[in-house]
Amino acid sequence: MKEEAMATRASLLESALDIMSEKPFASVSMTEIARGVDLSKGALYWHFRNKHDLLVGVVENMHAKIQEELASSLASLGSVGELRAYYREQLEKSARSEEFRKMHRLMLRREEWPRELRERVLDIVKGHLEQERVMIGRLLESARDEERIRKDIPPRDLSILITAIFHGIFIFQVSDFFHFDFSRYSDFIFDAIEKELRPGGADEKTDRKGRVAEQ
Repeated sequence: MKEEAMATRASLLESALDIMSEKPFASVSMTEIARGVDLSKGALYWHFRNKHDLLVGVVENMHAKIQEELASSLASLGSVGELRAYYREQLEKSARSEEFRKMHRLMLRREEWPRELRERVLDIVKGHLEQERVMIGRLLESARDEERIRKDIPPRDLSILITAIFHGIFIFQVSDFFHFDFSRYSDFIFDAIEKELRPGGADEKTDRKGRVAEQ
């Protein structure tokens, strides 16, 4: 019974994402969403109190999937090189995922939502981004403590930068702005990051500046 209820809930969330990503929020009806999975409107209300609750459920469901992957993948990474492989895989996956594209279209409609609902959804998104940033920050702190990377770059600052760069790329990719496979060239970004993070990098830069000044 519980498994059946969970399967029904998942189907309703999928139907809601399909419809809410394509239509103005005000014109979406609970009846339409229920009809999308051959359920009665009453069955839908058993799972979700109203349309606002359903929209939050859609966002929470997507980010629960992402967080589960973060826990199993990103949390186990031990080096910047492994982080490189993780983001390349995520870029490849997002390029193939229609669910990511629908979610992006849904978020583009957020100005149509009531302010309280919009803030609640954005809090969910920010919570996910912060969790990812914290995991990257821990990886960088460990690498710094083990002297595998420079000590003069704050791990928190760099973790924000890496998170921002790749989520910006995700948005460009799912939007098809350039119809471009970003994963093929993600190594350029990490080559530059790893080069700058090598121990002694700060001293080398100081030496180069000094030589230039002397000349």
